[in-house]
Amino acid sequence: MIGGGRLRPTVCDALQRLLEGGNDLPSRRFAISRQTTASSGVSSTSSRVGFPPFPPPLSGSGNYDGEELVGKPEFTVADAILHLSARRISERELREFEVRKLRGSDFLMGRHAYRLSGDGVSVFPRLADPAEQGSPNLDGERISSGIEALDKMLAEGYWSGASTLIAGPSGCGKTLLGLHFIFGGARDGEPGLIATLQENPSQLERVVKSFDWSLEEDAVEVMYRSPVDIYIDQWFHELLERVERGGVRRVLIDSLDDLGFTTQDEVRFREYMYSLVQRCARNQVSLMMTLEVPDISRVTHLSDFNISHLADNVVLLQYVWSGAQVKRALTVLKARASALEPTVREFQIKPDGIVLGEELALGRDIG
Repeated sequence: MIGGGRLRPTVCDALQRLLEGGNDLPSRRFAISRQTTASSGVSSTSSRVGFPPFPPPLSGSGNYDGEELVGKPEFTVADAILHLSARRISERELREFEVRKLRGSDFLMGRHAYRLSGDGVSVFPRLADPAEQGSPNLDGERISSGIEALDKMLAEGYWSGASTLIAGPSGCGKTLLGLHFIFGGARDGEPGLIATLQENPSQLERVVKSFDWSLEEDAVEVMYRSPVDIYIDQWFHELLERVERGGVRRVLIDSLDDLGFTTQDEVRFREYMYSLVQRCARNQVSLMMTLEVPDISRVTHLSDFNISHLADNVVLLQYVWSGAQVKRALTVLKARASALEPTVREFQIKPDGIVLGEELALGRDIG
């Protein structure tokens, strides 16, 4: 393994084979000690697959269960231990690894996703934004929602870097409100990214053209992924990379329902959403998210994901009954650090988009 006084990286796959014939503890310790001594005592890694964070002279892999990582001598002498596993999520398999040990170094705890492809191994570290990473920049300016009447309800629009949740039933205009936000920002010189899991680019182009917009605009980018073929860890990392690479200032996620569908781990989903909101706020990237609610009118419950508290602003869309007519209504439920107009306003969808109308009288108009 070692020639000419130079250390050469060596991988032992699988480590159990090296230790066969020495089932008693002293024999196993002797075999491991002999190998690590031959490698001049420099880092040895044991894991399900040889996957060291840096190239050590000796890297070993083995088929160990998670409970076996404690107590075996091979793990005592190892400087780094990475545990790889796979678990089933509906019809998909999620590959994950954990850093169980990294002698003399700090590391990000928790389960990290990885995928295998023709390019090798792609790793997507768990998103976790602790408080010490810094607080959001509070010196931002007001930005337009893309709808002048809504800006007045928000007292001059949203704060830059703020997160906004648009909630409402199917067909009520959530995506259209988000498109106003993106294309209004593009006109003001703020590049936007539409992260859609509902309409593919062709379908979305047909929608935006009906309101005299175009996805061909230089300041607008589309990131489409099918919700049946994405991994949430990979999706979040790709979103953040495209925001940074394109100098994006506004992001629309359409929708959180589809994104949450990709994982059955609600805690992990809320953790990722918290980290995304915090990263966008720190970098003055304004975030808008759509969310479908089951109630058509008289909405009493926003989400099973419990993420509405993460948003700086919450705008509720709903249907209301006025006699034999069904109308669309908009209410600003929450606007953090802003004065707001907490009224129920009728709105219509016209060729130039959403047009806000008069205030609706709660006792008479809404049924």
